Parts: sequence; C-alpha cells; structure tokens
Amino acid sequence: MRTMAFGNPMFQVEHIFGFHDPGGEPFLFEAGRSGWVVVSETIGHSPNDRTGKDFTPLTSQGLGVIVRLNNGYFPQGTLPRSRAYGDFARRCANFVAASRGPHIWIIGNEMNYAVERPGAQPRRNLPAGGRIPGDPTLRSLPERFDALLPPGEGPSVDPAEDGEAITPEMYAQCYRLCRSAIHQVPGHEQDQVLVGAVAPWNTNTRYPGNPSGDWITYFQDILLLLGPHECDGIALHAYTHGPDPARITDDREAPGFPQRRQQFRAYRDFMEAIPVNMRSLPVYITEADQVEPWEDVNSGWVQAAYAEIDAWNRDANNQKIRCLALYRWPQIDRWFIEGKQGVIEDFRMALRYDYRWDGRGATEPAESPGPTARAGATTYQVEWLQVQAPHLLTAGQVITMPVTVRNLGSWTWPQAGPNPVRLAYRFLQAGQEAPLRPEQQLRTSLPKDVRPGEVVTLQAQVALPDAPGPYTLELDLVHEDVTWFGEQGADRWRRHVHVEEEQTSPVETEPMTANPSFAAAHLGAAIPAQAASTPVEPPQIVDISASLPKGDRPYETRPLDRIRRIVINHTAAPPTIPIQVIAQAHVDRGYPGIAYDYFVDGQGRIFQVSPLESVVKADADWSGGGVNICLAGNFTQAPPSEAQLAATAALCAWLVSRFGLAVEDIVGLRELLQTASPGDTFLSGPAWKNDLLGRVRRLLASRPSVPTPTEPTPTGPRPTEPSRPAQGTKAPRPPIRDVSAQLPRDPSGFFTRRPEDVRYVVINHTAAPPDVPVETIAQAFRQKLPGILYQFFITGEGEILQTQPLHQVVDGERPYIANAVNVAFAGDFTDAAPTPAQLEAGGRLIAWLLGELPQLTLDSIRGVSEFIPHGSPGEQWLRGRRWKDMLLNEVVRALQAGETGGGGQAAIDELERRLRETQQQNEALQGQLDQLRRENERLRLEIQELRSEPGRWRQVTRPVIHDIVDELPRHPTLRYPTRPRVAITHIAVHHTAMPPHVGPERIAAFHIQADPDRGKDEWPGIGYHFFIHVDGRIDQTQPLEAASYHVADHNRYTVGVAFAGSFLNGVAPTPQQIQAGARLIAWLMQELNVPLQNVWGHREFAGNRTVCPGSEWMQGRKWRDQLFAEIVRIQSGEGEPPIHHYLLFWQRPYPGPYAAEDLRNAEPYIERFRPTLGFSVEEAAHARYVTIVGGEAGVSGEDELRLKEAGVQVERIAGEDEEDTARMLRELAEQGRRFQHLLEEPTP
Repeated sequence: MRTMAFGNPMFQVEHIFGFHDPGGEPFLFEAGRSGWVVVSETIGHSPNDRTGKDFTPLTSQGLGVIVRLNNGYFPQGTLPRSRAYGDFARRCANFVAASRGPHIWIIGNEMNYAVERPGAQPRRNLPAGGRIPGDPTLRSLPERFDALLPPGEGPSVDPAEDGEAITPEMYAQCYRLCRSAIHQVPGHEQDQVLVGAVAPWNTNTRYPGNPSGDWITYFQDILLLLGPHECDGIALHAYTHGPDPARITDDREAPGFPQRRQQFRAYRDFMEAIPVNMRSLPVYITEADQVEPWEDVNSGWVQAAYAEIDAWNRDANNQKIRCLALYRWPQIDRWFIEGKQGVIEDFRMALRYDYRWDGRGATEPAESPGPTARAGATTYQVEWLQVQAPHLLTAGQVITMPVTVRNLGSWTWPQAGPNPVRLAYRFLQAGQEAPLRPEQQLRTSLPKDVRPGEVVTLQAQVALPDAPGPYTLELDLVHEDVTWFGEQGADRWRRHVHVEEEQTSPVETEPMTANPSFAAAHLGAAIPAQAASTPVEPPQIVDISASLPKGDRPYETRPLDRIRRIVINHTAAPPTIPIQVIAQAHVDRGYPGIAYDYFVDGQGRIFQVSPLESVVKADADWSGGGVNICLAGNFTQAPPSEAQLAATAALCAWLVSRFGLAVEDIVGLRELLQTASPGDTFLSGPAWKNDLLGRVRRLLASRPSVPTPTEPTPTGPRPTEPSRPAQGTKAPRPPIRDVSAQLPRDPSGFFTRRPEDVRYVVINHTAAPPDVPVETIAQAFRQKLPGILYQFFITGEGEILQTQPLHQVVDGERPYIANAVNVAFAGDFTDAAPTPAQLEAGGRLIAWLLGELPQLTLDSIRGVSEFIPHGSPGEQWLRGRRWKDMLLNEVVRALQAGETGGGGQAAIDELERRLRETQQQNEALQGQLDQLRRENERLRLEIQELRSEPGRWRQVTRPVIHDIVDELPRHPTLRYPTRPRVAITHIAVHHTAMPPHVGPERIAAFHIQADPDRGKDEWPGIGYHFFIHVDGRIDQTQPLEAASYHVADHNRYTVGVAFAGSFLNGVAPTPQQIQAGARLIAWLMQELNVPLQNVWGHREFAGNRTVCPGSEWMQGRKWRDQLFAEIVRIQSGEGEPPIHHYLLFWQRPYPGPYAAEDLRNAEPYIERFRPTLGFSVEEAAHARYVTIVGGEAGVSGEDELRLKEAGVQVERIAGEDEEDTARMLRELAEQGRRFQHLLEEPTP
C-alpha cells in the first residue's frame, strides 16, 4: 500500500485523478499516480438491514474510495421520505459498520433535482415502460438542467407536485442524523461524511427565500444550516455541455441567471458560495463529464479538465479540491469510458502531469514508468474473460480457439521484441504435466501491444495430446525468457476436457443432443423416443412450473400426439409484470393454472410454465391441440424485442422438429379465437409473424443431416462421457463439522427424500461478507423457511460445515432444492471469486459427494443461476473469473487424488475435530448455571405477578410497522383520492386469497392491472393499507389518508388490513398473524377512535359479494373470534409489557458459558438505573425497553429483530471488545443516560 504524506492517514491520497466506479485504476498505477474511485451504493432505509460491502480490493492498493449512500433511485428517492430519516441514518451506520475499507461517505445525490425525490411522479416524456435506454437513473432528462431550457419549456411534471421536495432544512436534518450515526460506529469516529452534490443549472426545488430555485442558493443554504462543526466535507458535480475542451474554461453566463456560469466552471460558483468559516473543509468533484456520452476520441477534454482543477488548487487563496472523478468507467449506462481508447489516451496524457490537490506537483509532464514503477505491486496480472474451447477434441489434432483476456497489470505487454508476451498451454493428468512432442508445444503471439486495462482476443493454436483420455487444459501467458505469469501469482485458465480417440473410418457420428437428465428436469415432459435423434437442439429452458400458483381443480391431460400447432400469445401487460402474477390472474379466471406451456420474458429467457401434457381445456383446439407460447409485453403498437423474437424462434424450431409440425402450424391466438392476442402488430404493420416464421425456417434449414433410425450406428468404441468420473473413483471424506443441530430449524417443516432423488449439486454464495457467521445466515433463512436452505456451508477460511442432513430439504418441489445438495460459499462473488482455500474445500467436498451419490457427474454441478434468474452464485460464476471452471478443476484434482488413496489424513483430521469438541464440552461452569437458573426463576415469578394485574397499562403501544409505501409498484398516472383521518370510522379485514408466500409487491403489481374478465379496471396502487405476513411482520402499504380501493362504496371511511393467505377449507391465519393483526388493529382503533363493533370482514360490508376474508372467518375455524379475543386482551393491558427496562445478557445452553464478564462490567450501570436483569429473549419480549449487552456473537441479530418485531424498543451496547463495552456502560451511568439513542417514556 502506498504511503501518502498529508493529513489523517485514512484520507492520504495525493493526486486528484479518479473515476466513478472501479476499473480504470490500472492506468493510475502504470503512471505511478495515486487516485480516487467513487462508488454509488443503493442501501434502502431498513434499520434492520445490516449488510455492507468489502472495498478493500481498492483501498488495499492505496486508492481513495468515496462511497455515495443512496436510499434508492427514481422513484424511491435518493433520501427516503422525511418520516424515515432516522431509519435511513441507522441504515447508513449499519452499512458503514458492515463494510471494509472506506472512510469517506456521501449522503444522497442531487437533492434539488425532482427525479431524486422520494415519491417522484412518472415523467410524461419517457418512452413506453418508463425508462430511457442506457439511462437507468434518468440523468439525460432535459429537466435535470432546466435553467438552460429555452423559454416556454420546463419539467414534464410540476415540481411543486412532484414527490416530497428535499428542502435545505430537510436535507440538513437528514445529513446531521446520518453523520452522527456514522461517527458513532467504532473505527469511524473521524470519517468524512460529505454533503451530497447539488445539481447545477437545476431550479426544481423552490422554497421561501429562494423562489427562483437557484441551485447555488440551495447549496449555500444547506451549508449555512450546518456550519463548520456539523459538516466534514463537500461533494460537487461539474460538466460541460458537449465535448469541446474550450468549454472547460468558458465563463459565459447561464441564461436567466447572469451571476452563474453555464459550463464546467460552474464548480467555481459553488466554491465561491461556500461560507468563509467552512473553507477549510475538503471538496471532492465526484462526477465530471460532457453531459453527452463520451466520444471515442482524444479531444484533450480530460487533460483540460485536470489542468483547470490544478490551476485552481495552485492559488494559495483557494479552498482545495482533492478529487476530479470522471463519470464513469464501466458500461453501466451510456456515459461509460471503458473500451473507448481515445478517451483513455486523453486520460493517460493527463497522468503525465503530477497534479496533486495541495498544489505541490510538478507542472512538467513526466515519462511513463516501466513495469517496476508501482512499488510492491504484482505487474503480471491477467483476467481471462472468455475462452471458446470446442466441444469435440480429437487426439493428435491442432485446434484454434478464441481467447479473450484483459491486461490487469501495470505495464504494456509487448507483441514483439526480444521478450514478447505470448499465450502458452499445457495438459495435466493426475496432477502431472502430460508429455507433448516439441512440435506440439505451440505458442500464440499477441495481435498487438496490450496496454494496462486493455482487452484483446487471440486465436490460440493448441495441439492436442496423442493419447485419448481425460485431461486438465491449462492456459497461461509467458513473458519470453523472463517468467511465466502464473509463477508471479497471476490466474491461469483451467478446464477439464476429454480428448477422444481418432476415428479410423469415415462414418457419420450421432448428432449431439441435450443431456437427458437436463431435459427431464428443465422441459418437464416425457421426450418421445425419436427425440434422441432430433436434429434441432432445444434452447435453454428453465422449468418453473412447480412454483406457479394453481387453482382448486386439476389440469386436464392430453396425449402429446394430439399436438397440431404452436400458438403464440402475449400478456398484454408491461413486460416487467412477473409471470407469477399472470398465473394467479389465470387462476382467478377459473383456470386450473396458467394457460401457457412456455413463457418468454422481456430479456428473451425461456421458462416452462406447465407440463406439455397438462392443458386448461382439452376439448378446445387452441389448448388441447396447441403448444401455447406467451411473450411478455403488449404488442398492440410495437413488436417484441430482438431478444424475444430470437428466443421464440429457437423454441418454435425445436418444437416443430420435435412434433413433426410444419412452420405454417405456428399461429397467433387471434387466428383461432376472437381476441387481440398476440397484438395487432402480429399480422399487420411490422407483421412480426412473418419475421418469426422466417427465423424458424432458417434455423431448420441450418440443421445438420443426421442418420435415420434405420441407419447403422457408428462402429468402434463409444467415447467415455467426458463429465463422469472414472469407474471406481471415490474421494475420501474431507473434514466436515456438523453444526446442523446448533442452527435454528423447525424439524416439522422439512421434506424427506431418498439418496437416489439427488440429481444435482447446486452452488450458492451468501452474498454477504465472508466473515458473517453461518448462524446469522441460518437465522435469516428461518424467517421464511423451516431452516437454512443449504446442506453444506464453506466458510471464508475453507472450513466445511454440514448445516442440514442430506435427506432433508426445505422445499419438496423445486428441482434445484428438492433434488439437489446445496452448497454455499461464504462471500459475495459479484466482483470476485472464492478464496483458494474455499475452492479446495469445495472440490474435496463435491468429489466425496460424487462418490457417495454415484448418479452424480461433473455435469450435475450447477449454480443457482443456471436454474432460475438469480444472482447466486455471483456474476463471476460463468463469466469474468469463471469460478465454476476453477471449482470443477478442484473437483477433478480431488478425484484424481482419490485414485491414489490419501484418506488417512482425513481420518486424523476428523479425530482431532472430535477431540476439540469434547474438550470444549468439558468446560462446564455448574455454579454459574445454578445462579442463572435462580435468576430466571425470579424473573418468571415477577412476570406472573405483573400479569395478574390486568389493566396496569391500558395504552396500546404502536407495533413495529415497516413502511413500504414508496417501494411498491403503482400506476404511472392514476392516484387514489385522499381523506382526513377523522373520516375513518371502520376497519376492514381481508385475506389475500393467494398462497401465503405471495407478498405485497406481487399483489400491488396485480392490482394496478386491468382484468376485463372480472370487470376490474386499473387501480392506482395496492388496495390495502396494511399487510400482515405469515410470520407476523407488518407492512404499511398505503398512507391512512389514501381512500384506496378494497371495499367498493365504503372506501372513503375504511382502513384495509390484509392477512397473507387463503382462509378456506379449514385454513386460518397463523398464530403470529393473529397476534400481530390484533395488536395492529387495537392500535388503529385507539389512534382512529374506531370501536370494535366497527371492525368488519370484507364480506360484511354491504354490496360486497365476496367470501373474503375466507369461509373460516365466522364459521369453521372462526378466526374472527380468535382475532377479537386477542384485541380485547391487548386493550385490557394483558398484552402490554409488564417490565419497563430489561438488561439482556447472553448465555449458552448448559453446561456452556454465559456473559459473566459483561455482567461484572455492567455493575455501575445496574446500580445507577436498576433495570431488570436476565438472559432470556422470551422474557425480554415482555419489556417496554431492552438493552442488549455485547455484540451479535452473544445475543444474535435475529433475536434482536424478534424483539423489535414484538414491539419492544431495543438498543444494543457493544464496543470493539468487552473492555470497550464496559466503558460505554460506565459513561452512560456517569451521564445519567439510560439509553444512547432511545427516547424514554415516563415509567407508568
């Protein structure tokens, strides 16, 4: 890591160069410069979200990392609504605490720009779908810089009615809360928390004192409100309008604002507006660009921009600007720089100058250093982006395979000269290099010199070994006569391959077909015998049919020989509407399930949504005689996307070939029925039916000729399946620590399976920092599942933990769970791969599993994302680092080692593990346990005594309610009418009539869509005000002031409370739902002055012909009576907390330890405040306030969340160690403060 020379060590970056987002830093290192990386993170505002991110891959290289913390993007808002500022502050602190590396944080972004407000309205000038291609955050809207618009033009939405405006006062309030919360995180007391950048030339936010919305006045008002003692630094944005470098120094005025500049030097307007007493604060320009997308030319713009900032910094009277970050490096939106060699060369030329923010750098350009300029850095680094190896490899042949790599080092790879860089290879067998003849040891030259960060594709020549068999092919780069890259720590590319014996006769080989096990799992239907020689291979299809909603009656069935045509449909809804919502709509129409067989989403992904034998109407020609394919979207005015057409054509070509159909048998549903599907453009205008059929014909014409069933099969031995281990190979059992009994689980909720049911090994990542313990992961799963999903868990250090028995799974239907051994690797592999220790451990584990479950092969090893659209096991699984290949190599290595024995060490390791566990169990403290039991008994008696005094607290406390109003889908234009709260006289109880796992997001998406078959129009948003999940969590889904649609003519005076589930045929809400619903309704009755006799079920309101909230409401289970009884109990005071303040310590089951040291350290606090002491989370749940002593390794975060969800106000006192925790408790006692952050109400 570099050593810098100025100020606090955590901010020691000397130079002003930088990029928004990582990727361009190798150019800094090549030039010997330090620099900055700005990263934008969307973190939401849930105070219970404790996730973070590891930035040490950047900070460990000496880079300054600035992290912008956003609540969300349009329409969620860069800050949440003002009522959630406290939650956002806590979320910011949680993110900082869980992250590693940075110490500079920005709160929000362009707060004066209306699009960044919470609840911003849909823009009228957006394309269909509400998004701009290449601009997900709406940076390109003209209204962003509305001060520069011609007269008469303005924002598409009136800013005065556009979401919740973020005034300077509101921003200052939020900033103070966030800054204070971040500074209270241990290790971050001196962090710089920056004021978010204000959008220049934007007048959207107007308020008393700034009627014109002047952006500089807005900026200055924020700083005046904060002052020098409540602000750590400032972020700015600077742009030119176009690529002309002359505009960098253009001082022309903005139209209508003669005192403001309209080009890049607008940054000077901001700098000059900073109050004098705040001009010692650091300033960072975190976005700089040309407003338009970067042109791929070296225009000198970048050089001029850095020269301008350097000139400013050299004036001793000026406040220093520490960073100018170019927006942006990666191809995330249209302003990317990556791959634009002209812009990169412009930046490299700017790097010749030693621009330092303190103005001490040299003014003359320096020569670029060579490969050794970056002291201590590994200069030989390569990223293997793509290797296209042929599937068929024949012994003795020379093949050509495209190989694409990126130079991650700090020097240019030379194509020629005395020491060029070339691509080389070798083949490994059983861990040893296989022999090649000298003439087979080929090397491939680079097509050109490759600079740092540059990507190049080589046409690699590889000579295959003469002997057939399994090999590991390894690619590496060699710096001729100097070194191999792999020997210097660079990654090598490896893949398990099978070299086949050369055919001695020119007979035709059988055509390649899809793996039968893959087809059985993913196509969901029996494949006819002739499909084994199908000349058209099936496209990639993911079977999700088992997971979709089903009706009460079963599907009808048909023989597959009845299929006569392929029927094309459209959803007639936005392509973002989930298929689950479409399926539920079909069920609501009376169908047994979704009416389609296949679904093609907006990205061209193909899903099987029902088995081919299953139909909704066997006697209808379109259903019983057709394979129905539905494309996501409404094609009344425009055709499907290119990705959808390509995927649909591939699917149709396969189906035509499989069922012996003609291309003309592909028809639209409107050609069979009176319907608009699949849209007017299918047959007219673009007439995309012709396009689709043409594509299918071309695919069928390009199929290879294949032998007929009567032709002889090829002679000679059949090649061994390349992915199957050698016969008899069995790897030893690696050391595995079984922790399944220690993790939270509900045994009654698991499904049992047989060993022969297992068909896959499915790889996951936790998407959390690798040091997050498995107990925390398991607790997160336990909120919605009976236990942790995985059977095995590989820690960041490479230890293998068994987390569930192999014969038990949390889901009995989905193949990637029910028929798989799920293995999780600790970590987030979006940008990185697992550690070598993890990969080795994973290889040994899976190799052993392949021996224990002989039906498994290497082909059985798949990531979650290979089954369903999902981020796990990370973007680097199949691309970039391609750690699937790395894992398969480790499996092969372990299998090869198994052939030569080596199980003795595993046995020793297992014995040592058992010995350690026995020693730990012998550390019993019987006397301490007796003391704890006496204390617990005292507390139980105290609770019983207090419970005998009903009515002691008759005030109903507000339950824990998660406000998700702004996070749910809503109609782009429609809005619900509003009413004052005094108009509310009734509470309506609903059930969702959907499976209990269907949450408010999917229901909201369904509610905003029209359903003509049910006579339902489009709704402005979800109809309910509150939503109660199966586990008792409460979401607020509409403001109380919204007269949303849920009880027809009675909406104006009614609040809707929905319970997740369908309460028919003996099914009632869960006990958690009853308890949570009763507390919510009791509180609402109190707040809104609604009597219990005005709490009705949906069906009880006049004119509502419905069974809602289910047949069990007043009959059968009579859950109305259960709910009302619980409401009365809570109102009487029995449900209110009998303990005012509970001090909660951790303990382990007997004979384990307990928090003896924390208990001693808390004596001054206990003496001062006299709280109730204890070790029971269950008892603590009866308190009004709980102080948890110690970190989550003691009382877990899951238990803390349980307490909060029970309505308890919770605070945790946890320092860096026990001594630090003691200090914090002692200081609270000395200050007479019971809590750090909670506001204590008077003791009853």
